[in-house]
Amino acid sequence: MSYCYNPACSSPQNLNETHCVSCGSSLLLKNRYRAVSILGTGGCRRTFLGVDESAPNQQSCVIKQLIPIPLVSESESTAESWHKVTALFFQESEALKVLGNQAQIPPVLDYFEDNKRLYLVEEFIEGENLLEELKEEGAFRIKKIEQLLKELLPVLKLLHENQVIHGNIKPDNILRRSTSEQNQDQSETREGELVLIDFAIAPELVNMGLANTGMAKLTNEYAPLEQVRCGTVYPASDLYSLGVTCMRLLTGVAIDELYDVLKGGWRWSEAIEQIKTGLGEELAIVLEKLLQEGLNDRYQTAEQALADLLGSVPHHHLTVAEETELHPTQSESLDTLKGHTGWVWSVSFSPDGKYIASGSTDHKIILWDVEKRAIAGTLMGHSDIVLSAVFNPQGNILASGSRDKKIVLWDVASCQPIRTMGGWFSGHSELVNSVAFSSDGQTLVSGGWDSKVILWDVATGKPLHALKGHSGWVYSVAISPDGSIVASGSRDQTIILWNAKTGRQIQTLDSDFGLVNVVAFSPDGQTLAAGGFQPNNIMIWNVQTGEPVACFSGHTERVNTVAFSPDGKTLASGSRDETIIIWDLNTGKRKQTLTGHTERVFSVAFSPDGEILASGAGDDSIKIWHT
Repeated sequence: MSYCYNPACSSPQNLNETHCVSCGSSLLLKNRYRAVSILGTGGCRRTFLGVDESAPNQQSCVIKQLIPIPLVSESESTAESWHKVTALFFQESEALKVLGNQAQIPPVLDYFEDNKRLYLVEEFIEGENLLEELKEEGAFRIKKIEQLLKELLPVLKLLHENQVIHGNIKPDNILRRSTSEQNQDQSETREGELVLIDFAIAPELVNMGLANTGMAKLTNEYAPLEQVRCGTVYPASDLYSLGVTCMRLLTGVAIDELYDVLKGGWRWSEAIEQIKTGLGEELAIVLEKLLQEGLNDRYQTAEQALADLLGSVPHHHLTVAEETELHPTQSESLDTLKGHTGWVWSVSFSPDGKYIASGSTDHKIILWDVEKRAIAGTLMGHSDIVLSAVFNPQGNILASGSRDKKIVLWDVASCQPIRTMGGWFSGHSELVNSVAFSSDGQTLVSGGWDSKVILWDVATGKPLHALKGHSGWVYSVAISPDGSIVASGSRDQTIILWNAKTGRQIQTLDSDFGLVNVVAFSPDGQTLAAGGFQPNNIMIWNVQTGEPVACFSGHTERVNTVAFSPDGKTLASGSRDETIIIWDLNTGKRKQTLTGHTERVFSVAFSPDGEILASGAGDDSIKIWHT
């Protein structure tokens, strides 16, 4: 049998002719590749099972056909566009061909253009995909998931290091290669090697006109937010899809059933919790991090995920001189506070220094008695990760922001909620990353993933101003000590200073380090510190002039948090590199490097007297340090 390559053919099935009986199109590409049947279609792509008639024994192959948007004319501009499309397609195909030497990636046999259509020919892999395996055998055992990750993470590491993104990871696209021995029974055959198939079309090709359907035509239930909404993919996007694939195989539950329609979010944490009894600590940590909704909250490399899975720490490849410079003086923590069962995203001191409030991925806020180093109360009310929790200047109210899109005001004495602020129409429509009180406690500012900054009247719980100016998620907000200026840092790589009374923009500060993860005012309100997603950068700005006055370099990975000491002489910064650095603001040099956390540091806060520093991290702990 032969299948016609012409997408407009009304009767594509043929016998083994050289040309289609229905439309007259050639049934052989390059006089050798014949399509036998169609395996799948989607957007601009069709996939055929084929044979290479020039190969010994007519070797089976997979033929992928990419169909461009029809050219309206043969103008010079369209000809140039087509040239760019084909050039990029050949470049992507060559990259895959080089990687095809790896046994877990289908070898590329050929790629070419024919009749304004692009073709990629790959070796046919005999085997069964993991979705078929799931349907036949039921949910995967934990050891099977661990083995899957151990096999595929090195493959993704290789792909990503060669600037190739798979972009379409799901159980259907993971084959278990059949063994060549004829006497193997079915269960033993499934011990074969895992192979990643059906790579997505590169986003650049989509944008250049290969399809008007975009990346959303992929199976959205396995794709992360940035891929579904923006059509952009990163190594972390592949890692998210791998995490979703693991959850599908581990639970046996359809992906749609793991989405909470009423709350508007995935129930990953709940699903992991239900199966956590049998999970090793390493696997639970890996799954939780793979499935983070925020692009920069996930693993950034497959190597990091594999290191956590194996219980090891990836080497940073620092020279001896760099390692010496990284830790000029070190300090151990005084105490470690354990009570949370998830990452600690936020820590803050009460104005009198008696309490620390901590927010966590376990959906709880814990009040800690600083003197006793013990839990004084637990605040329960959020249905998702608590990303920010801060005291008002009077110390009687706590405000918290969460991934459940809510802001809650709490009575500190009773640990009970006073009110929930916002909602779809009057508040944030995406997660709330950061909250901060004004110095008089009458105003609260919040920033979220809907790109909005909102000023709230604390007494009434009503919004005063919704500040719109950012084009990306807002990661952090702060209010100047005199209450006149709001600062917000965003994914759009800017910091905006706002008039806190009118809600109008004062000025925009462009960062030199990409996405702005955190902002903080000095005690006198004259300077602003910010930390970014690229390592080694903490910028200090003069608030009045908007000019940068200093840049501190020392962390080896992105900066998650910064805090000024009460006297304004030092700055503390915490990073994904698991360290905290104490900086001398007069000299710009490091005074101390605090080591002790075994995971990324999310938050730091000085006590009101400046004598101790609290830190929260991904190792589920809060540490207390001498400064």
